[in-house]
Amino acid sequence: QVLKRVIEAKRVATMHYSPDRIAAAISSAKNKLITPDKYEARTGSPLSSIVAQIYPAYQERMLQSAAVDFDDLLMHVAQLLFQNAELRAQLDERFRYVLVDEYQDTNKAQYVILRALSVNHPNLAATGDPDQSIYGWRGADISNILEFESDFPSVKVVRLEQNYRSTKRILRVADELIAHNTRRKKKSLFTENAEGEPVRLVTYEDQDEEAASIA
Repeated sequence: QVLKRVIEAKRVATMHYSPDRIAAAISSAKNKLITPDKYEARTGSPLSSIVAQIYPAYQERMLQSAAVDFDDLLMHVAQLLFQNAELRAQLDERFRYVLVDEYQDTNKAQYVILRALSVNHPNLAATGDPDQSIYGWRGADISNILEFESDFPSVKVVRLEQNYRSTKRILRVADELIAHNTRRKKKSLFTENAEGEPVRLVTYEDQDEEAASIA
């Protein structure tokens, strides 16, 4: 609603882009810690030109209302920790042990927060798998997990390579496919399960036919 009011007040021509699409673009910028004053429209991108007009006014309206959206909950905290050394140290002291699940799906804002809380007490335990990073469209940055060992040189890596769910044939096919990924940490999955049925590739006309077949 705030975004719609800002668009109306500034009389911005949004072309065919919906408020939801514009909100998603603003969300993406916030996930990358790109503040309104740092946001720049990309050449040849009508959407980014619209966002460049609306984002600063939207954020100003939010601050005037003492309101935050979901992404602000991360961005404001990340900025605060980066700008206020005393507060960062206090919180680092308070939260001495931090556990993060699905680390491959963290974005830049989350990464900055985790790094800030792991300086004086670098007791950060992260579980994750680069091969399962599928949320790039939502702002996840796979570099966070790929560069974890360089960020924390004294880290101890525990590889969980035994698979309890799949058959041997499924693992072989999956390993052959994922080996083509250029950015990954190589691992050797194995299972004590049976050989299993041959893996098949099945295609369907539409999602209804697919759902009926699976059911």
